[in-house]
Amino acid sequence: MAETQPSVPSRPRLVLVGPLRGLRAGRELRANLDTTTATPEDMLRLLPTSPPDALVLDASVEWARVEPVMKVLGALDDASRPAVVLFAPEERRPRPKAALLAAADDVLSAAPGDEELLSRLRRALRFRDCVEELSRKNAELEALYHRLETLAGRMAEELRLAGNVQRSLLPAPVQHARLELAREFIPFREIGGDYYDFLTLGPHRLALAIGDVMGKGVPAALLSANLKASVRAQLQSGEVSPADLVARVNRLFWDLTPNGLFASLFFAVFDLEAGTLEYVNAGHHYPFVVRGDGTVEELREGGTLLGLVEESSYVSGRLAVHAEDMLVFYTDGVTDRGSREGEMYGAERLKEAAARNRKDPARIALYSILGEVQGWSGGLAAEDDATLVVAKVR
Repeated sequence: MAETQPSVPSRPRLVLVGPLRGLRAGRELRANLDTTTATPEDMLRLLPTSPPDALVLDASVEWARVEPVMKVLGALDDASRPAVVLFAPEERRPRPKAALLAAADDVLSAAPGDEELLSRLRRALRFRDCVEELSRKNAELEALYHRLETLAGRMAEELRLAGNVQRSLLPAPVQHARLELAREFIPFREIGGDYYDFLTLGPHRLALAIGDVMGKGVPAALLSANLKASVRAQLQSGEVSPADLVARVNRLFWDLTPNGLFASLFFAVFDLEAGTLEYVNAGHHYPFVVRGDGTVEELREGGTLLGLVEESSYVSGRLAVHAEDMLVFYTDGVTDRGSREGEMYGAERLKEAAARNRKDPARIALYSILGEVQGWSGGLAAEDDATLVVAKVR
């Protein structure tokens, strides 16, 4: 078997254009570069199909002959354009045209020696290689940018569709002769980790749940969907007390979610015939009831966050509800809304706003409260999902 000979790298091609009087292409230059001579007319034919790596152009050549060459050079891309060295000794007049100087990578203002000329040409070639590499990298970056734009557009569309799906899973409006319910869910992004749900348990009983999953965006939305499914599954499995239901949901949340992720949950059952609310608060911001006379009571009884301890136990609270009472359930995206001075809206302001609007129907009260929160922020964008539910007992 014949031994393969290593390939010898080709020498850079150099073309000398014009008389170049006083410039000598000596032995060392010709040993390192594949050197030929050509007229401007030859270059016009050569550049489009077989451009050299470098050319040395005499500035004394008539502009009418050189101008077409400059136009062809300007039309070449960075990968094809040769390095241009202009030979323009200072003693010659007139000075080279600006377009000629602009096209040059180097200008020889005096006739250099053979070694210096070779060094100047190598430097021009390295510069041209750098320009070519930068052009190639720029083209790659542009291609990546367009790919990222396409992916970002696709992701935005998918998130928009996911947001539509999440909204379609929100509970339908509840109509009851003894209770008005108004609700608003405002995700920080297209989809969010806040959760609320209503489920009718009979002619006079209604379950209400509101929760907040740790985090934002898609992961939080998936966990909130899991939380909703867990609560509904326990409700449909048969009669169970709120405390037992939340304890079972906690075990499911512990089993099905990654370590270190938590959720708050407030679960309650209205019994509108008996005029009671039985509830469990699992680490959620305290909902409250505004009585007809304006007094406020917080709903605190319950236990720890979901997912914090596997075998958490919970206790139920019980509240008597009367006609004209207004109950307010919310997530921290409402109370943590900041002002331009950096102060949070807070639970106390929320209670005051609810008390001011306690005589209004639930829907009007809800949007009045949200309007006050928005006004407090001074137009600053929200930084978290926000959910507000207002229940008015008739």
